[in-house]
Amino acid sequence: MLLDQHGRQIKYLRLAVTDRCNLRCRYCMPEEGIAFAAREALLDYDEILFLTGVLSRMGVEKVRLTGGEPLVRRELTTLVEGLGKQFPKLAMTTNGILLPRYLEELMAHGLRTYNLSLDTLRPERFTRITRRDNFEGTMAALRLLLEAGCRTKINMVVMRGINDDELFDFVELTRDEELDVRFIEAMPFNDDDGNHDVFLSYDAMRLRLLERYPDLIRDQEQGGSAVTFQVPGYRGRVAIIPAYSRSLCGTCDRLRLTPRGTMLNCLYSTQGLELLPLLRSGISEEELESLIREYVYGKYASGHETERREQQGNIFASMTSIGG
Repeated sequence: MLLDQHGRQIKYLRLAVTDRCNLRCRYCMPEEGIAFAAREALLDYDEILFLTGVLSRMGVEKVRLTGGEPLVRRELTTLVEGLGKQFPKLAMTTNGILLPRYLEELMAHGLRTYNLSLDTLRPERFTRITRRDNFEGTMAALRLLLEAGCRTKINMVVMRGINDDELFDFVELTRDEELDVRFIEAMPFNDDDGNHDVFLSYDAMRLRLLERYPDLIRDQEQGGSAVTFQVPGYRGRVAIIPAYSRSLCGTCDRLRLTPRGTMLNCLYSTQGLELLPLLRSGISEEELESLIREYVYGKYASGHETERREQQGNIFASMTSIGG
């Protein structure tokens, strides 16, 4: 069992396999991109599987593959095959553009849960937000996932004045489909892109939804990073993730691993455990487990405390380098 100093059991790893992406979403990456890691600066698949094997034995039960866009990493299905032998639960967050060519093989290795990043249902707005004209690719992936019977969630980063007028359109997607739509508070990453000006809070989103859907039912059993609701009679569900308000930190069971091999206790961490040089120096499983236990034990109570203790000024890394 892997515990922090507040008694929370860590059971969930968010594994970022690359910092590269085929989109340039304004809230995630600067338009010009970032200084992408060279291939040799990334954990290779053997190193990842050695590490995740240790974490599995320590009680981690679920791995979510993230990026960047995880599907741009070559031969990702090889890694998924290995992870499928270690963990009972696999998931992926993706923009879906490359998914059609890989979905059948990914499903065969046990990856049947997908969060699809989609911030608008309007093609021209998709291009403005992502700086790429790939709306049809993401929509095709959504249709494919539903047809394949995969557990599917849509992640919509809500930005005031940019796409918040589409909240109800996204809710209506859950009327006839067993689909979760998750509205995510925008976070102030990529400060030069003006992301402080687009923030819309959890409370503001909830009140808007209640005005349109006054009989919205809250799922009292739901845990994790989202507060989940359902419109009576609709097949799917709606959730709000207070990513910047950070009101659900008390139940956090997550650990993060960046593409460069840095383990992070929190999305707002800047001081992590640098594992890549240790793995390449031949660290034993026992030594690795001891270091991870010590690091995780120091996890702060909340993202606010982490930001206060670790952030220097108002500087946030690009989301794609963290693994969002």
